[in-house]
Amino acid sequence: MTVPFRAAHDQIPVFRRTPLPAGAARACFNEPHVPPLDGLAEAVAAEIPHLNEYGSRVDEARANIARAHGRQADDVLLGSGSMDLIRALIGSVCEPGDEVVTSWRTFEGYLPACHAHGATPVRVPTTAEGAHDVDSLLAAITERTRILLIASPNNPSGRALTREQLDRLLAEVPSRVVLALDEAYSEFATSPRAAFGAPLFAPAPALPENVVVLRTLSKSAALASLRVGYALAAPGVIEGLSKMRTQNGVDRLAVAAAEFCFTDHALEQIEDRVTWIAAERQRIERTLRDRMERAEIEGKPRIEIVHSDGNFVWLPVGSRAEELRDHLVDEARVVPRAYAGEGVRYTVIEAEHNDRFVDAVSEWATRG
Repeated sequence: MTVPFRAAHDQIPVFRRTPLPAGAARACFNEPHVPPLDGLAEAVAAEIPHLNEYGSRVDEARANIARAHGRQADDVLLGSGSMDLIRALIGSVCEPGDEVVTSWRTFEGYLPACHAHGATPVRVPTTAEGAHDVDSLLAAITERTRILLIASPNNPSGRALTREQLDRLLAEVPSRVVLALDEAYSEFATSPRAAFGAPLFAPAPALPENVVVLRTLSKSAALASLRVGYALAAPGVIEGLSKMRTQNGVDRLAVAAAEFCFTDHALEQIEDRVTWIAAERQRIERTLRDRMERAEIEGKPRIEIVHSDGNFVWLPVGSRAEELRDHLVDEARVVPRAYAGEGVRYTVIEAEHNDRFVDAVSEWATRG
């Protein structure tokens, strides 16, 4: 007998690992290629004698996170990665058939998170540059809308909400609709106009009670394998989200890592790493942009080099995406992420790999 699954189950893809060619550097997962923070191993190891116990230092971790964001501990909820919290949010506020409005293309994990709870994802096209179309997002809100879910910076385009756009959303999203801001890459933003609901290294703005900010330690703190993220929201919202999560659902090693990452010593290290990655991304983009300008002057083919505010570079090459991906694997021995028919996303990794990436993209884009 075949087990009967819900109808929505067929809309959720099975996770399969991306095959990686031997000897090629992985630049397809948006994971920083850096060693653990100095002092992190000791903080995690201190919890190993307690692995037989339920519970963890979650209160201490929440206090440290809150202090870093200028908030109170009751405003913080830890999750097993930010997607765990996004699923909890959808499950908390959406009845079957309710709508979650989001931009597209964006992080594809939002769609199965909706289907898992019977919610209907409403995809609003981004602009030609991959930026959020705030007018269209607001216009897409209906009586069935329960969440407006926005990744800023967006993935894979790297475009962040501007101050004007964020202010409009804060002012115009109805109070009955949750404005969920997924700011997984916000630390890497360098655009002067970019604005965030919960910046880590800047004062936090006042937010309405219907705003939930989702953040992760997978990127800036390089903790992807520990799966730890957090939500920032009003205490009543945090309490509601916590009901949809497994108690003690974040293991004590991850909690210890989160607590450590928000100490002054660790935050200084994180800021140094984020600064280097952002500067390296800008170097890659600037070098490619200069080479494309030179190609244009010389009458050679060229591609557009757009700005990203993530820890990655976005090349919107359309139908040639898979061709470019294969070229980078063969010639530069790096594996980027190809989005068929749209573009290629390359994670900033070690400088020597980035140099090979720049050279290979330049050769591919300008050849006749």
